[in-house]
This record gives sequence, structure tokens and C-alpha cells, in this order.
Amino acid sequence: GPPGTGKTVTSASIVYHLSQIHQKKVLVVAPSNTAVDQLCEKISRTGLKVVRLCAKSREALASPVSHLMLHLQALQLPGQERLKALQQLRDETGELSAQDEKLFKRLKDDCHYKLLAAADVICCTCVTASDRRLQRFQFHSVLIDESTQSTEPECIVPLTAHGVSQVVLVGDHCQLGPVVACKAAASAGLNQSLFERLVFMGIRPIRLQVQYRMHPCLSAFPSNVFYEGTLQNGVTAEERSVAQMNFPWPNPHRPMFFYCVHGQEEISGNGVSYLNRTEAAAVEKIVTRLLKIGVRPETLGVITPYEGQRAFLIHYFHQFGLLNVKLYQEVEVASVDAFQGREKDFVILSCVRANENQGIGFLNDPRRLNVALTRAKFGLIVVSC
Repeated sequence: GPPGTGKTVTSASIVYHLSQIHQKKVLVVAPSNTAVDQLCEKISRTGLKVVRLCAKSREALASPVSHLMLHLQALQLPGQERLKALQQLRDETGELSAQDEKLFKRLKDDCHYKLLAAADVICCTCVTASDRRLQRFQFHSVLIDESTQSTEPECIVPLTAHGVSQVVLVGDHCQLGPVVACKAAASAGLNQSLFERLVFMGIRPIRLQVQYRMHPCLSAFPSNVFYEGTLQNGVTAEERSVAQMNFPWPNPHRPMFFYCVHGQEEISGNGVSYLNRTEAAAVEKIVTRLLKIGVRPETLGVITPYEGQRAFLIHYFHQFGLLNVKLYQEVEVASVDAFQGREKDFVILSCVRANENQGIGFLNDPRRLNVALTRAKFGLIVVSC
């Protein structure tokens, strides 16, 4: 499904009906923990019993779905005072005696088994689907969200779960694919997702065609360039109107514009990325103006293709922002790649590259450009040299 068409909501609905129809467990996976958490939260709203399984290395990290986490649900089970006491002792001292450790492991494994056995849906990353705790259960169906960002080996892991007879792949091969650091492996085919392979083999995917995110003028370009003009609007210009904002849009009825500056790219401090100081100053001015007129900082997003620029923007806001630094800290600054699947009311895109060769760098990839231009709901500002 194209951006803003409701892939996550649709996925949650599919999982609900698969569970109701077959009365068997459904395994839900995605390549990233962020994607798993988002879908897990949506599925839990359907009333199904959902368990979020994460790698043990992530158990101490905060999560928006912590109430669904297996290791935390285990501590909430009635009659587990001994387990709670051992967990507390372990947290405080860092280790248990050999006897207590053995008891702790047995009690924990028993609780985990009970919770997983009672669950309708188990959610985890593709790789965590190989966890030994899942090997005692059978799954009728597997749904792989953001499957176009998974390498084929990643997708194969959940497909090897016991009893799987139905697989649903969700994604958009017109957006970013798998990240493969090794160029040789990528050119050999590892950067092709299973979703893409099936599409190229002639298996026609079901495409969601109504987008509910962007102002119609923001969706026009992506629709025509990336989706053959098939993307329809489920929101009106009136519902995404910015006409009452005290902001100098060149045309308030078309809340998007290019902010052209004269600057030069430079290599960032780590020696492998780029930054653009002139663009950073322009982004700060735009963000400050939006904050001054009452736009909430959490509804703003600043995205850039380069990690060097992302780090420099955060530094620049902290050092030179005219308003309270806490306001800028609430404005999310992220890479384009990290923002796939996300949205904000207003998005500022810093393109960074400015050179004699007129090379545009990472944005030369149409899939990354598609992601960059489709994150905003109300307004988009592209800052470039």
C-alpha cells in the first residue's frame, strides 16, 4: 500500500479476522521493533489476547507497548510473588545464587509458556521468530509487516514456524527496501525483498488506493510519479487547510514550497556523511516561526537523508535556537530512512547536497524520495541549495 493508505490498520484487521476464522494462533512480525510495536498496539485494540515477545537484550528498554511485553506480563500473573521477589533481588544485586537462578529460570519459563499458550497473537521481529520459546507452538498464519524492508533471509525465519499454512506480506516496494551494508551482497540480490521478488514473478498484490494522510496537493506528485496516478484522496483540502495559520505560505491553498538557500555541502565530523550549515540555519528559522505561531513541537518533523546533517541540526537547535531549548528537543529530527511508516503534521526536508556536479546523493533513489515527500499531513517545506 502507498503512504497513508492505512496499511497498519488494515494489517490489524486482517490479523483479527485470521484469528477469528481459524481459531488458531497468528504470528505477526516486522523487521524493526518500531514497526512491531506500532502494529502490536493496533492489534491489541481489537480485543485479541496479544503478547509482544522481544529479544532479552531489549527487555530493559522502554516501549510504548510495555503492558503487552511477555516478560512484564509474567510478573503480573497472580500467585507469582516468588518470581517477583527473585526478579527484584536479581535487579538489585545483579546476580542470584546458582540455586535461586535455577528456580528463577523455571518459574519464568512456566509463566512465559502459560502466557504464550493463552495468546491469540504473538508479535516479534522477524529474527526473534526463531526464539526457542515459540518452538512449542503452532501458528496457522503469519503476517509480515513492512516486508519490503526485510531481506529474504529475514522473511524466511518466521516462515519456518511450526504449522504455518498461510502467509500475508504487507509493504510497498515503491518505498525503501532492505538496508544491506555490503555492496557486493546488495548487488548479488540481497537488497531485493521477498515481496519484490513475488511481484516481479507476476504475483499481483492487492493495492490500497485511498490515502488518508496528506493534503491533496501533497499527494498529487507522489501519486503521479510513483503510483501511476492511481492514488485517491480520502481527506479533503478543507480538512487539511492551513489558511488560518499566520505563516507565509506562498499559496495558503497549496501548503508546500521550496526554500532555496545559497550554501555548500561539507563532509561531517565522522568523515563519512554530509552536512550543510546554511540549510541548518534556514531550517531553524522555519521551525522557530512555526513554534511561535503555536504549532506544537511534537507535530513537527525535520528529516534529512544524511546522519551528519541530522546530528548537526540537533546541535544547531541547541546552540542557536531563539526559543526555549526544550521546545526544540520535542521536535523530532530524524533520517528519511528512519521516518518510513511515520507521519507528522508539518515536515521540513533538508536535502543537504550542494556541489559543482549537481549531484543529489541519496535522494537520487526514487524510493527514498518517495518516503521523504510523503510524511506530512498538513504542510511540507523542502530546504535546498
